[in-house]
Amino acid sequence: MIDPLKAAVLAAMRRIARPLARLMIESGVGVGEFQSIMKTAFVRAAQDVGENQRPNASRISTLTGLTRREVAALLNATDDAGAEVKRGGQRLQRVLSGWWTDPDFQDSLGAPAPLPLRGRKVSFATLVKRYSGEPRVLTILDELLRVKAVRKLPDGRYEALSRSFAPARWDPEGITLVGEQLYDHLETLIHNLKHPSRPRYRRVIENAQLDPKYVPLLVRDITAQTDTLVDSLDDALNNPAASVKPGNEVQDAVRLGVSVYVFEAPVEVEPASRAKGQARRTGRAER
Repeated sequence: MIDPLKAAVLAAMRRIARPLARLMIESGVGVGEFQSIMKTAFVRAAQDVGENQRPNASRISTLTGLTRREVAALLNATDDAGAEVKRGGQRLQRVLSGWWTDPDFQDSLGAPAPLPLRGRKVSFATLVKRYSGEPRVLTILDELLRVKAVRKLPDGRYEALSRSFAPARWDPEGITLVGEQLYDHLETLIHNLKHPSRPRYRRVIENAQLDPKYVPLLVRDITAQTDTLVDSLDDALNNPAASVKPGNEVQDAVRLGVSVYVFEAPVEVEPASRAKGQARRTGRAER
């Protein structure tokens, strides 16, 4: 039987993983690349658990489930090193990369050559076979057409338009900001779990049965009132008199901040008769 705490952690991770997976899929990131990131994260976290100990591959291997060889390689890598992931990268991205870099699929100027769907020599089907490992050529083509990374020419051939499959054309700096804010939020929640006697401030309010017609009005009011509060907090938080000024030597300081966000999701309110029936059943069970 699985430990209740471990079961709760795994359930929470499944909840967190879904929006992250959606973000990665929409950005052209495959599961292999994510696994590479998580392996590095596990090694770094195992080092944090033993802050006063020297990095030890055997100990970290025991804590993480990785092999000693994997751990040793990850300890020697930098956190921002772009891991070469040969397996598990997104098939669609691999196909596009091959189209842009493989001379067999380029024209005389080194640009991606327009390709027929199938053919004896060079075709989109041969490109897919070489780079995706996916036998369903039309499935790959449909997805690339959907995100406008590829277009069909009047003569029936297909032309590559983008180096990236990512259907979302987001600002890279915006994605970096998402990572930083999620990190801060999770660090606060985990700190409060580990230190319930001295938690960092956190408060959540919500109405899980709000009439949709009131959403725009409430969002407008919440935004206006919160802007006033945050502006006041910003003045106090960034008061020059309370900030450490750079000097000739390294000085200790603290990064302190407040994050405020609005969340919104559609829900369904059960009919009153069903809700009452459930309440009665719950009542009988409790008695």
